[in-house]
Amino acid sequence: QWKVRRTLAFSIHELAVILGDQLTAADLVPIFNGFLKDLDEVRIGVLKHLYDFLKLLNADKRREYLYQLQEFMVTDNSRNWRFRYELAQLILIIELYSHYDVYDYLRQIALTLCSDKVSEVRWISYKLVVEILQKLYSSGADDLAVNFISVLTVRFCHCPKWVGRQAFAFICQAVVEEDCMPMDQFSQHLLPSLLSLSSDPVANVRVLVAKALRQS
Repeated sequence: QWKVRRTLAFSIHELAVILGDQLTAADLVPIFNGFLKDLDEVRIGVLKHLYDFLKLLNADKRREYLYQLQEFMVTDNSRNWRFRYELAQLILIIELYSHYDVYDYLRQIALTLCSDKVSEVRWISYKLVVEILQKLYSSGADDLAVNFISVLTVRFCHCPKWVGRQAFAFICQAVVEEDCMPMDQFSQHLLPSLLSLSSDPVANVRVLVAKALRQS
């Protein structure tokens, strides 16, 4: 019965704490993997507590799940946007992976979610973008961070839709707020694009630009 599986999916991370890493790897991981391919009602439980479960696994086992995160973008019902919302909240799992893995896998998910048609998903995913930038800079991977910024600039700052340009202003504001990159890097790579939006025809974009500038 799916309702029984759903209950276990929401609490499997608690069982993993009790059983320890060896028994978890042997007995719980296969069940966990089955839940990943289950009904949406079951999968959402796994997704909600993904960080709690993954942090109990060894690094190699944990890495296997990076490839499966993309599968959460596909749901039984395309209107089931709460899946994507939960996925955008995976800010915590960034600390479990190397900056290379974050750049190769989580960055792409974040970019996809930033263009989601549901605004709640978009707003939470902008924070995910900022956390990814912070991870890259704190790991000394400035070149990867600059590559990511150039993608963000092309995709959002030059977006024909005003919501995309507003997103860019919000990301800049959050970058300053979270102090996630050196200010000289900010002024070199983000500030010129941000300033170009100060004369945007849409007031909502200009307001966020003003907020970002005031904070910096």
